[in-house]
Amino acid sequence: MITRKIRLRTRIDRLLSIWFYFSMRHAVAVIAFSILAATAAVNYTIHNLRINTYPGNVLSDELPWRQDKLAYERAFPQFRDAIVIVLDAPTPDQARDAAARLYHRLREDSVHFEWVFYPPESGFFRENGLLFDDAADLEKLSDHLAKVQPFLAEVSADRSLRGVFSLLERALRTGEDKDIDFATVFDRIASALRGYLDGSGTPLSWIELMAGEDAKPADRRVLLEVMPRIEYSSLAPGENLMATIRQTGKALRLEESGVLMRLTGAAALSVDELKSASIGAQMASLGSFLGVSLVMLIGLRSLWLVLAVQIGLVLGLIFTAAFAAVALGQLNLISVAFSVMYIGIGADYAIYLSLRYRELACRSHSHRSALKRAVRHVGGSLEIGTLTTAIGFFCFVPTSYRGVAELGIISGAGMFISLLVTLAILPAFLGLRRPSRYLGPHAGHAEPPRWQRNFLTFPLRHSRSVLVAAAIVAALAFVQLKSARFDQNPLNLQDPSAESVRTFRELLADGSHSPWFLAALAKDGEEAAAMKQRLERLPVVDKVLTLEDFVPGDQDEKLDLIDQMALTLGPQPASGDTKPRPAPDEEAAAVRRFLATLTAHLSVHPDAADAPAGFRLAAEQARLAERIQSAQGETRTEAVERVSHTLVGGLGSQLARLVDALKARRVGIGDLPDDFRSRWITKDGVQRVEIRPKEDLHDPQAMRRFVDQVRQVVPHATGVPVLFLESSDAVVTAFLQAFAYAIVAITVILFLTMEKKIDVLLVLLPLLLASLLTGAAMALAKVPFNFANIIALPLVFGMGVDNCIHMVHRFRTAPPKDGILLHTSTALAVVLSALTNISGFGNLAVSPHLGMASMGIMLSIGILATLLCSMIVLPALLAQTEDWGRLKRSPCDRRGEEIPGLE
Repeated sequence: MITRKIRLRTRIDRLLSIWFYFSMRHAVAVIAFSILAATAAVNYTIHNLRINTYPGNVLSDELPWRQDKLAYERAFPQFRDAIVIVLDAPTPDQARDAAARLYHRLREDSVHFEWVFYPPESGFFRENGLLFDDAADLEKLSDHLAKVQPFLAEVSADRSLRGVFSLLERALRTGEDKDIDFATVFDRIASALRGYLDGSGTPLSWIELMAGEDAKPADRRVLLEVMPRIEYSSLAPGENLMATIRQTGKALRLEESGVLMRLTGAAALSVDELKSASIGAQMASLGSFLGVSLVMLIGLRSLWLVLAVQIGLVLGLIFTAAFAAVALGQLNLISVAFSVMYIGIGADYAIYLSLRYRELACRSHSHRSALKRAVRHVGGSLEIGTLTTAIGFFCFVPTSYRGVAELGIISGAGMFISLLVTLAILPAFLGLRRPSRYLGPHAGHAEPPRWQRNFLTFPLRHSRSVLVAAAIVAALAFVQLKSARFDQNPLNLQDPSAESVRTFRELLADGSHSPWFLAALAKDGEEAAAMKQRLERLPVVDKVLTLEDFVPGDQDEKLDLIDQMALTLGPQPASGDTKPRPAPDEEAAAVRRFLATLTAHLSVHPDAADAPAGFRLAAEQARLAERIQSAQGETRTEAVERVSHTLVGGLGSQLARLVDALKARRVGIGDLPDDFRSRWITKDGVQRVEIRPKEDLHDPQAMRRFVDQVRQVVPHATGVPVLFLESSDAVVTAFLQAFAYAIVAITVILFLTMEKKIDVLLVLLPLLLASLLTGAAMALAKVPFNFANIIALPLVFGMGVDNCIHMVHRFRTAPPKDGILLHTSTALAVVLSALTNISGFGNLAVSPHLGMASMGIMLSIGILATLLCSMIVLPALLAQTEDWGRLKRSPCDRRGEEIPGLE
């Protein structure tokens, strides 16, 4: 076995030597060929690599719960990628009017939207909507309509300030229309006038006036659902569709009328998540480039070396992208981040080579000879390091975490591409000229100061104490690790300031619009009814809905009440039968006359039931009359028009809705609109059963109970809670599998490639300790594991192996003459490599995307832990091996020794 390893190592060295001579002799040709190859790779990538940003591609479709979700989406595609438009307004009148206008405008745009769902604007629900109210609420509405009917009848015929105030003036002066509820009318008009005069511009709500009570917050919010035609091959799928919706809202002047429009739903959340992740990646890329460049400039101390490394990075990144185009043909939401991974890791190989080259060049008159020796010396450790780092990525390939598996394929192959660029192309660039910081044949090998020597030799001089302390720290970290938790809610990964996220959380808090429910498929109505009966017995279920539940109950009683309301309201004039709009001066005169009449009425009846509301209205009327009187010309006309719109602007649409609602008739399932029925039953009769929870599903334990109990009755139930729990379980399982694969595979590779088997243990022990410390630090900082950062541990393990391999390789093949392993270019390269990685990944910590930020935090912690373990624990372990005496030997006893492996 050892003989085969030596022969393989000799063959690799011979190939490196042959290529090195070729690249040195034909450096310009190698560089030119590399540039041409990169140009061809860029062209191929542009034409063959697409991006599939559909979030469902992250996990394997072969998982049983994914099969359930896909079957549900095939039956009811309406629930796949809808955009939910949330309209909030000061009054329910404004909210409904805005929703109606937006609904009809978006329905005309069949290019961007498949359908728009807003049931209240369909003919069926406009005429039969009252049947879906409780009989008690209908009776209350009927009683109040009887009180305000005279006022409605009069104002509907003259929809102006003249109509409103002339009616009230006449009623107060003559005592007619005693059925008018003056207290309610006075109070509503006073509130509307106060809003207008104070600048809020909240109009009179005729819905509240007719109902006789203030609207609830939910009544001032309206939701529309839109199915956009999303192109997932776009870099920003759905973003142009959301922009179209916002432009439509602007064209309808919704914001100017006081209506706030926001977008949420699956498609909007995906757009905002991609946007925040993209912004985070751009920030991280810029910060990474600057940070890595600064670190390399400080560590390499040569602009030429830094430039050569950066060129190698760019070439490697181009070739890796081309590989992705050839191997996969597409990128997903996770694998699109391969470039950040490559930049963070790809520089390591070039740093090891460059530092070793610079160290040898400082002691050699021939920089090409130094370069050759550097390539031969670091080549072996780089090859092993490439295998171990690639395994950190490849270990996700056998798992069900498809998004990371594809990232692993691309980034794992990228490590081999980085090795090829470092050993085959980078020497051609480096060989063009000597490093600018060339210091002479023996520079850089001076004895370190005493304090520095004591610091660098501490792990050697106190190796047993260091190992005992490491064991204690490991035990404490293991205890702390038990408090770590996994965040199952992917919503917590997104930018909390994003509109879609904030709006989605509001809907969750509202409860009535919460998407956290389960759904199941029944082959027919009989099975749906049986399923509903079984589910309603569960203690975790609040209610179960099927298509049958949308046939109104007690229709006879409700129809009688509606007929009674129709008789009470009487025939209402059509919009064409209303009186023409009076002149502004006439409306202003009506305001003054009513103020005088109201003041006189209150002086005679100061203790009447309607007096408090009357005094409030009189105060607002006086302010209004003064404002109109002080205005002149067009300003007065505009003021009169605005206050008229405030009081009667919404009457026409609400009166039309009320008239339509009084046309209700007996309905059955077959009468429900097709677009509504299609959300509950398919063309072949498959029915949807919706299960609502009784507990608050923000509690993970409550969510788990709800899902487990429902799926015991209906095993194939699906929905957001199932997706959250199952996907988190799948990701955790994938992580455990990947971490186990990484440890086993790396151990096997180290065992096969390292001559001394004790070195396998020396490499692995610091890495296991670093992994333990990383998890404990996350738990201590109360940063939970999640869908994004959980991939960090296998990656940190794979990357950290390189540090330990390089340190052990340097110790075995070229130990320093002064005996201080930490005073070598290899140790400096380990530090610089860690700093460049932290500079690359650490910038992710400031990303607005919280998942990306947590991944940056975890990678930074893991890399720092790996650095500490490789620079403190590993030297202490080496000091306890068979070579501990050579490490501690005085520098005076080692002078004159040749450095093995360089010739």
